[in-house]
Amino acid sequence: MNSTSFNLIDVVSVLQKRWRSIGIFVLISLAVTGMALLVVPKYYRSTAVVVPASPVLADKARLFNSSIQNLYSFFGNGEDIETLIGFAKSDTVYYALVDQFKLNDYYEVKGENDNIKRKRAIKLLKKDIELSKTEFNQLKVVVCTKDKQLSANMANRVIDIIQETEQNMWKQVYQTSLNKLNESITDLKNQYKEISDSISTDKNLLKKEMLESQHQSILEQLKQYQRSTSELKLAIATTPPVLYIVEKAFPSASADKPVIITVLFSVLLISAAFGVIAALVYDRKQTLQ
Repeated sequence: MNSTSFNLIDVVSVLQKRWRSIGIFVLISLAVTGMALLVVPKYYRSTAVVVPASPVLADKARLFNSSIQNLYSFFGNGEDIETLIGFAKSDTVYYALVDQFKLNDYYEVKGENDNIKRKRAIKLLKKDIELSKTEFNQLKVVVCTKDKQLSANMANRVIDIIQETEQNMWKQVYQTSLNKLNESITDLKNQYKEISDSISTDKNLLKKEMLESQHQSILEQLKQYQRSTSELKLAIATTPPVLYIVEKAFPSASADKPVIITVLFSVLLISAAFGVIAALVYDRKQTLQ
């Protein structure tokens, strides 16, 4: 081997002479890696998949008009998925998870007070949660922690928080409308009573006819408002879902990280390549001396 570069003949020659040394080096590398894998924390991944419900289902008219019901799709579109992802990434969700699952203790965060600890826990939590939109317009929530049950519970809880919070937002809108409608009904009832009293006491026929006309108009308006309040109450009681669960998260049967086979195979290839290169270099130096 008089050239300054290696060729296939050099490699074959070195393998024939140094295969035991290379093999021992590979086995030692695999053994060290195997022992390290026994010490490295294992992480368990859980996945929940949902599809968004159509926001137009929140229209209370769907409850009383069958023709309108047929116009609505039960499922949302890609834009609705983006809305869900945006909400799922909000601090509202992360703070709820940190508090419910006591993640300050899980992450062993340090801080001067609870607020600082919570913020640091949220920063770590964001690394363990992955939110993505699939090609089928589904929202995928992936949680990976050192506790298999915790991973599943948090993935499912993210879905529950989105569902509960957005439904409550719709209910608040309905409730606000209902409160204003009740105030209007109270005012109309007062007007109705005043006009009734005026009709019974007023002797002017023309004025009495006008009061009776107003009286009837208010009565019709009251009936319409009362129907609307019934619709709003029913809408509050039957708030539609924000999303539909396609796949609920379950605890992983085995650790997902590190992937032992992949790691060991990578170490096998790298150590074998390194061993051959080291043997070639060593053999070249021996030849040049």
